[in-house]
Amino acid sequence: MKLTRAADYGIRLLTHLASYKKENNTTAELATRLGIPFNHMAKLVHILSKKGFLLTRKGKGGGIKIALNPKDISMYDVIYAIEGSVVLSDCILHQDICPFGKKCKVRKVFSLISGNMEKMLSSTRISDLTFSN
Repeated sequence: MKLTRAADYGIRLLTHLASYKKENNTTAELATRLGIPFNHMAKLVHILSKKGFLLTRKGKGGGIKIALNPKDISMYDVIYAIEGSVVLSDCILHQDICPFGKKCKVRKVFSLISGNMEKMLSSTRISDLTFSN
């Protein structure tokens, strides 16, 4: 499985905001600092603020800041907010697409791997990823 660019950027954005705790970040500043195209950053800020991860305020003195304690945000939470379910194969969510049905051993292995991946992503918090300036 490969994370989408959006999920990667979302994790980087929240890690950056948790690390530096500046409260009046603009979308343009964040895009420049993180090397993320402005349009991608604007879309991420919109999604993550709508999902409750970011607080945004327009106008003078406004900006973007992290809304939650970084200890309360897992990597899984961010990925799920941006991408939806995190699975290794579509057959895990839609068993009916498998020609082998319930007998499929590949699906069982994919399901086990996906479960382990979800556990690891759920146990890794944004606070675990922060860095000091």
